[in-house]
Amino acid sequence: MAALLKAFNLNKGDQILVPSYNCGVEIDPLLRNKIKLVFYRIKKDLHIDVEDLVTKIDKSLKAILITHYLGFPQPIEEIKRICEERKVLLFEDCAHALLSSNGEKPLGSYGDAAFFSLLKTLPAPDGGVLVVNNKNINYNPCFLKPNLFATYFYAAELLRHKTMGNKNSFKENALNLIYNGVYVSMSFVRLMLAGFRKFFNLKGLYLVKPDSYLFIEELQPWGISGFGKKVINRTNFEEVKNNRRRNFEYLLSYFLKNERGTLPFYELPVGVCPLFFPIVLESNEKRDRLYTILKGRGVTTHPWWDRFHPGVPWDEFPDAVYLKSRLFGIPIHQDLTLNHLDRVIEEFEKAYQSI
Repeated sequence: MAALLKAFNLNKGDQILVPSYNCGVEIDPLLRNKIKLVFYRIKKDLHIDVEDLVTKIDKSLKAILITHYLGFPQPIEEIKRICEERKVLLFEDCAHALLSSNGEKPLGSYGDAAFFSLLKTLPAPDGGVLVVNNKNINYNPCFLKPNLFATYFYAAELLRHKTMGNKNSFKENALNLIYNGVYVSMSFVRLMLAGFRKFFNLKGLYLVKPDSYLFIEELQPWGISGFGKKVINRTNFEEVKNNRRRNFEYLLSYFLKNERGTLPFYELPVGVCPLFFPIVLESNEKRDRLYTILKGRGVTTHPWWDRFHPGVPWDEFPDAVYLKSRLFGIPIHQDLTLNHLDRVIEEFEKAYQSI
């Protein structure tokens, strides 16, 4: 987002329409640059309230930011038409939608610009993508390589949580032991670096985590590491998308037959590469309890976007608060097999019935 502001020369006082339901990390660069934010309503089904959005467009508006939540497209063609009629810029937040399409057309290709996150979908330690579609914009930034230790520490975390085949074989156990050993060793080094930074180098960036909620201005020049490029070059993107879709549809079939909470999506549209399988639970307490129990049983889930950014007027958007408090994500990433998902379902049912 910070790079996008530079590309389009958006400055203090410029007005942008942004979704009320947000992570917070995407609006931090806007607030730091003193952009005027106007929030529009997101409904409980994660879709834009187009009527509310339209009523908030005025002559001072510069751009509209939309988010394709969990990889599912917003009514992007309608919104693009509105932007063209009102002569405002359209920005697509595709952080969840790296491999998603609206039918045959890729998400991120509709707006004047779009940005993507690599590490939400791929096992990459760092990296994001800014796509500028507006032919009137000439933006050629020079990026720096990320800090080497920060890159490899996050990579060690990824390996530590790598999905195993549930075969309990000697090879799997040995690899798991190696991965944990590497992580523990690097954690010890990280602890020493933390002490060094405290006394000698307060601005050291080797402790940065790429998936942090914090917006750190010094990281704006960072590009993608060589390690991250290798991961991308070795990835079969079609396989990633197909596996995620298969896993989503497997869970969807189960939860349509067994009512648990509320499903925001009752089908998987053509072209969508989903981030995870979402359920809206009955309460925040139930979500937190379910997350804790499943984590203790070795199933990592997502109490999604439970952080309330202080820059958002939450009292004006009860549906966004509802989603912030109750949306729960079940993993469907590409390394999971249907056997893995059977175990996830089994553990979910045990936990759900106990709370």
